[in-house]
Amino acid sequence: MPTQADIEHLLRRTEFVAKPERVAQLVALPSLSAAIANILTVPADPGSMTFSDAATTESAKGNEYSAYWLGRMASSPRPMQERMSLFWHGHFVSSNRKVLNAAAMREQVDLYRRTGLGNVRTLAIAMSTQVAMLKYLDNYRNRNTSRNENFARELMELFLLGVGNYTEADVQAASAAWTGHSIDSTTNTYLWRPTWHDATRKSFLGRTINSGSDQKLHGADTINVMLGTGLVPSTATNTANRGRSTKLVAAEHLSRKLWAEFAGTTPSTTVITAMRDALVSSGFAIKPWVTAMLSRPEFYTAEVKRGLVRCPIDAAVAGMIATGVTPSTSWVYDLNDMGQRPLHPPNVSGWRTNGYWLNAAAMTARADLAGKMYTAVKSTYATENLMRLPGGTITREEIEVTYRYRQPELVQRMCDLMRVRLCAESMTALNGFANVAPLYQRPELVKLILLTPDMHIA
Repeated sequence: MPTQADIEHLLRRTEFVAKPERVAQLVALPSLSAAIANILTVPADPGSMTFSDAATTESAKGNEYSAYWLGRMASSPRPMQERMSLFWHGHFVSSNRKVLNAAAMREQVDLYRRTGLGNVRTLAIAMSTQVAMLKYLDNYRNRNTSRNENFARELMELFLLGVGNYTEADVQAASAAWTGHSIDSTTNTYLWRPTWHDATRKSFLGRTINSGSDQKLHGADTINVMLGTGLVPSTATNTANRGRSTKLVAAEHLSRKLWAEFAGTTPSTTVITAMRDALVSSGFAIKPWVTAMLSRPEFYTAEVKRGLVRCPIDAAVAGMIATGVTPSTSWVYDLNDMGQRPLHPPNVSGWRTNGYWLNAAAMTARADLAGKMYTAVKSTYATENLMRLPGGTITREEIEVTYRYRQPELVQRMCDLMRVRLCAESMTALNGFANVAPLYQRPELVKLILLTPDMHIA
């Protein structure tokens, strides 16, 4: 049977927090593999939302969807579905800052939510012709008489192969294959323009493309080659990979990205090889790949367990779960100040990870959002003389009378009500505050718990 410590770590990385009921459920399973399978069993359709009549701008609509998505992260019975969609949102990147179409961004993120645990090949092909990606990387302008190579280049460099594993000739061939995929400017929907397509045969990563009878699939063939029979050119700048199978190179590139997201450390060659082999042998199915990562003993080392700073969205979700507060559309601006506004990755490389999130401005913004959560929790303190938290309620009388001289018990009670477990150092600091704080300030323990290091390390 898996240990409780390992299960708690596994849940923090995959479901944002280790909810007590989920810990109990998974600890009772016969093996770690059974726990991982349980986590990865997600609904086929997670649902979506519609914009309100009050949202009259693309920004307002995007904020509504962001609040909805945050709420799903906190409330889903299988949050790994939402956690993986966040990973793909930061990998196959589009940003509403450029797309300026919240419906298109919703379509893209909903694709990641539905199929983020499906198949990399299928996911990559599907996102390539969505309006958000066509607009973000300019492929909607890509035509046989005026090439735009942005999407073709990033598809190789950032999305699938990594830097230096192709040549400029491959970029040109791929951009030709992707010509013709466009947007109807009247309806803002996908439009295939056959007269824009360059259907001449091309050599791409050592294979012939643009040879199929269905010209709309020529672009998808570049993905099939990269994840199939392609070879890294002998003149590629990454000399170590010259002549290697591109599917192996792609699987390694993706595995390093996944490990960085969920483990936060530098992976060994052994780890990457195991993850690569799981991805390739399954035909680029995502569940076996994620299972391979979560099954590695290296994932449960002390370095990994204490080595990942929560990204702002992760930290916000953890705070929501601890307080029971529902997200407001205004939170997107707090998340922006923290460095991670949903639907607004900073560039095509996506967000960086781990220590990148530690700076004075971002931590100040985290405190501001924690303050908003605390204000929401305390809203009933003046009117009803109590605060409601996920584990129950605590009354003014308890805070000011029952626990007046029992400060450590008050701190523990607050933690229990927020369903969090803190390290000894954090508990000592909170006890110190409770010992000296005036009675009217004691409810601020909620905010201080949200600001402990424990709540910002996954």
